[in-house]
Amino acid sequence: IAASTTGSGAGSEGRWRGPARWDPSGRVAGFRPPLTALAVMAMMMTPTMTTTSTEPTRPPILPTRSAADGRAPEGSEPERYEPRADRRWWLAAAAGGLLAVVVFLAAVVQLPYLAYRPGGAQRVEVAVHGAPNYQPEAGVAFTTVSTARVTLLEALRAWVDDSIELTPTGGQSRAERVRYNAVLMDVSKVHAITVALRHLGYPVTLITNGTVVRSFVEDSPAEGVLQLDDVIVAVDGSPVERQESLRDLLQVGGTGAAHVLTVERPPGSATRVDVEVTTIASEDDPSRAVIGILAEERIVDVQLPTGPDGREWEIAIDSGDVGGPSAGLAFALTILDVLTPGELTGGHKVAVTGTMELDGTVGPVGGGLQKSLAVRNAGYEAFLVPTDEYAAVHAAIGEDVRVIAVDTLQEALDALDSLGGNVAALEPAGSAAS
Repeated sequence: IAASTTGSGAGSEGRWRGPARWDPSGRVAGFRPPLTALAVMAMMMTPTMTTTSTEPTRPPILPTRSAADGRAPEGSEPERYEPRADRRWWLAAAAGGLLAVVVFLAAVVQLPYLAYRPGGAQRVEVAVHGAPNYQPEAGVAFTTVSTARVTLLEALRAWVDDSIELTPTGGQSRAERVRYNAVLMDVSKVHAITVALRHLGYPVTLITNGTVVRSFVEDSPAEGVLQLDDVIVAVDGSPVERQESLRDLLQVGGTGAAHVLTVERPPGSATRVDVEVTTIASEDDPSRAVIGILAEERIVDVQLPTGPDGREWEIAIDSGDVGGPSAGLAFALTILDVLTPGELTGGHKVAVTGTMELDGTVGPVGGGLQKSLAVRNAGYEAFLVPTDEYAAVHAAIGEDVRVIAVDTLQEALDALDSLGGNVAALEPAGSAAS
């Protein structure tokens, strides 16, 4: 409590000036003692004492003041200065712990997205038995994209890295994706062998089993019951081996009839699921019953020509652990290269991507950006791509690699011919076929 004097002389009465204030220097601000000689002598005679203690120095205890007049109420407990350092330490520790948990979860918890990253380019290896073959020196390479589930941290990386693309998983597990891509790879090999041999004039017989659902028409009764890529293997217990089988079995009972379809789901597995679908009248032919799907036959094997000894040829394509359909065109070109003398690429390093359909057309598969970076980094001279992906690939590669757009097998052969390949040598060895 601060006090001051008014008037003059030692006998003057003092009065209150207001509450004291605590100053950080350790003094009580606002207190001015009477400047009398006695007071000065008392201050000079006060002995100075020095003590040593292991206890920390604490701030002085201040009296509790009355809110009304600034006086300390009688019998009141003194206020103490409570340090806040411990509270701040605990808050900092809690915030740090929470941050560590968030970072940990962001690094290990996977999101329902796949990251597409640049993969590689590897030469196609084809082994032929029972027929004359000529292994090329340069050959053709197929391209790959690296895919994996992502965490939050990896997703943030994809946000700043243009070479990484994210796509939803579609609810598929990793095992289901691997199995499905393996099926697509097997189909691409059969297509490549079939198209290449037929291009050379050799007879090929396809062996099918089941019908694959590729899309649904508008207002299809099968949509929501069947799924894309389902393989219909039976209708009402009768096996479906070709599309004609499915079409004929659906006519039983006419339009409006309910049929039990047995489907292989997921494709390539041993799992069979029964679903019920009611037929409707076809828009093109009201007398024909349909279920509103666009489908294609599933090819499970191919019967190859026989050699002079009567034994069937064997053609094996080594794709390693790569799945998917995007190497179909590369496979077909390599088979043509192996079955004919000379270099189909003219000795140039050529990479190829694109599906191979049975009618000889080339289809897009996506991942053009990632594949183009892999091709450029591997030092290839030319890159054959589907026309739909040309713009994206060319923009990514620039002028470092010659990018050539193709839509058919013949256009791909013409492109290789422009590079100096021996396309003119692709003549069938009629004596080797039967």
